Amino acid sequence: MVTITEEDSRALDAAADLKDLLRLAHEALHRIEQDVHGGCYDSADELSRKLHDVRKEADELADKIAVYVKEVESGT
Repeated sequence: MVTITEEDSRALDAAADLKDLLRLAHEALHRIEQDVHGGCYDSADELSRKLHDVRKEADELADKIAVYVKEVESGT
């Protein structure tokens, strides 16, 4: 059985870090939206919607990395 290489492990960790950082940023934007009004709210809301899309893409990337690592482990 092939073990996860250091590079594969770093890729998995980096993907998890990216997802965590984007989640934290999204939570911060939601807090901003609760505390401001007018143009500031509109800007935060727009950025929140964009970040939502980026988070979905980051989830997809993390899934692809997990599949890649699994394929490397199995030797396919």
